[in-house]
Amino acid sequence: MKKFCKKIFKFAIFGTIAYSGFKIFERIKSAIEISKTLPQYLENVVGEKPKVNTNVTWKQAHISVGFPKQVIEKNKDLESTIRDYIEDFYPALPENCVDIKLYSIE
Repeated sequence: MKKFCKKIFKFAIFGTIAYSGFKIFERIKSAIEISKTLPQYLENVVGEKPKVNTNVTWKQAHISVGFPKQVIEKNKDLESTIRDYIEDFYPALPENCVDIKLYSIE
């Protein structure tokens, strides 16, 4: 009985580690894809190609998007547009774990 419990315990630990690793892999893969596809999407929506920087930490993804000041002033809902895009195409990144920062390029 003791051997059986040890095997079950080891299997549970291995399963937890594998699941956590898979989730981390999904987040990193999504962040890489976002850094490639988000500039093209925003160029189609806004008309100018932005500068995009993506960083992923253990619990959060940080996305910095740079536009000229005129574009930011003209389109007040850029952050919500980016959030909607991420929500629709990258469900591996939960909306409460994504930090979006808009900055102006001179």
